[in-house]
Amino acid sequence: MRLRLLFLVMFAVLATAGLWSQTQPLPPSPQVARPTPVQAQPQAGYPSPRKEASPPMSEAPLNAPVFQFHLRTAFLLTPAMVAAIQSASLSGQSSKSNQNSSSNREDGPAWESPVLREVSLASPLGIKIQSEQIVAVIVFMPIELVKQNLTMLVQNQIFVRNPDSSIQMNTSVHTIRVPIGALFYYYPLGGDPKQGAPVAIEILVNQK
Repeated sequence: MRLRLLFLVMFAVLATAGLWSQTQPLPPSPQVARPTPVQAQPQAGYPSPRKEASPPMSEAPLNAPVFQFHLRTAFLLTPAMVAAIQSASLSGQSSKSNQNSSSNREDGPAWESPVLREVSLASPLGIKIQSEQIVAVIVFMPIELVKQNLTMLVQNQIFVRNPDSSIQMNTSVHTIRVPIGALFYYYPLGGDPKQGAPVAIEILVNQK
């Protein structure tokens, strides 16, 4: 009898606990709120935003002076050759007669084929000259024209093969002044009537 009463009490307690768990509300499960995209609406009086096209770049000035370069090179000039072209450049003859007289001399250098280039002010003009012993990359940049004298910035990068087959590199940056309409001789590695010159460049500049 007691056993039966104990069994009934336990059953009543279990039933009451199950009913209580069903009536209690469950805690809400955590949720992550996802942002919804919002489209911006233009306000009154303001235009809608839009991408503006990049303004066109301004063109280079059309009135920049343009120079015409006549260039030719010679290698391994003897002292007599240097003396000949220097005396020709210092004479009062015209540039054309100077060029012909220096070419016809027996002691004149063996000039390479001439090169004709056009370049505007503040623009680079690069040339590459090469022989068995010398490879040179020379860049001329006209920077100023004053009273028919053109000032140029010159950058040299020259490789010379020595007698022992070693390679020597020479670099330099400097300015030179070239008269418009007259021959000018430039020696990247130096030159004089006593020692000659490894390489010489004959320059004739005219303004277009």
